[in-house]
Amino acid sequence: MDPCEFSRQVANRTARTPRKLGQAPYRTLQLTAAEPGETPYDVIYEESPVRLRRYEPEGEQTRDVPVLIAYAFINDPSILDFSPERTVVGTFLERGFPVYVVDWGDPSPIDRSLTLGDYVTRFLANCVDVVCETHATESVHLLGYSTSAPLAAAYAALFPDRVRTLVLQGPPLDFDTEAGMDLFRALAAEHDPEQVADAFDAVPTPLLEVAFALRKPVEYTVTTPLRLWDQLDDDEFVEEQGRKLEWTMGGPNLPATTYREFVEELLVENRLLENEWRLCGRRVDLSAIEMPVLLVLGEEDKFVPREASVPFLDEIESDDTAIVELPTGHVGLSVAEVAHEQGWPRIADWLEERSS
Repeated sequence: MDPCEFSRQVANRTARTPRKLGQAPYRTLQLTAAEPGETPYDVIYEESPVRLRRYEPEGEQTRDVPVLIAYAFINDPSILDFSPERTVVGTFLERGFPVYVVDWGDPSPIDRSLTLGDYVTRFLANCVDVVCETHATESVHLLGYSTSAPLAAAYAALFPDRVRTLVLQGPPLDFDTEAGMDLFRALAAEHDPEQVADAFDAVPTPLLEVAFALRKPVEYTVTTPLRLWDQLDDDEFVEEQGRKLEWTMGGPNLPATTYREFVEELLVENRLLENEWRLCGRRVDLSAIEMPVLLVLGEEDKFVPREASVPFLDEIESDDTAIVELPTGHVGLSVAEVAHEQGWPRIADWLEERSS
């Protein structure tokens, strides 16, 4: 950096310090009060621990084929409705799509034996059936988010007639890649899945978050707090950080058996891409996926690099595939301004073209 520019930035930050100190009490309240998830919804189906949220579309026009989002296992789905200006749910509602979100819920100790097969062939299948019955349609636009992407892909392979299109956002699908994936590999390398499953009936989300944080300790403990302090007098930035903080602080636990299977069968053995994954006695045959498929990727995704997603397209039979790649990270795909300016309108267009 040019010395003059550096000196100018130092002087600017120094001048702003008294103002930031004066605003600190108010900003602290703003930070703790900010919450994502403002769009109203109804819970129309429950099967413990799973709940199905329904969001009503805006305007008079309603699309015949609804959007069903299978959210990730950890954290709650509010990231999909981050703020009034940046909401994945809201984008689809504005286009007239009825939107449903699968909230996997918080399992209790009696749920420790739930398997990935239960999540795909029971919970997700039942949610799709409820949505189809509600709208008198045979299929849905299915969106799998992050760690639920393999589940959505498996459902599409097992029940292809129920899926009009398959959208996979930030999807970890090929765990055999050498590019990135360090955060996922840490779950297998540093925490033996058998021991974790034996120790917990429901694996606590904080344990998984700590495992992730330890992979990037400087960012979690130094960089992020410093960035917040540097922009403490920026009202919009503080509001955004508060919403992110609220989202990261909460989240469901994961049934012990589900956790063990996810680590062993997907992370370690890569059964989905090897076409060797079996759920409740049925093989997940990727060649059965012939519906349109769209991958939504982040160019700066440190959790799931491009190489962990794109090979999936080589294993399926669909002749209608596309990739939307945006200059943001894993979480940014849901909350970044660029994602909502350049990405989600294109994704909604893609679904509209395939709704008839």
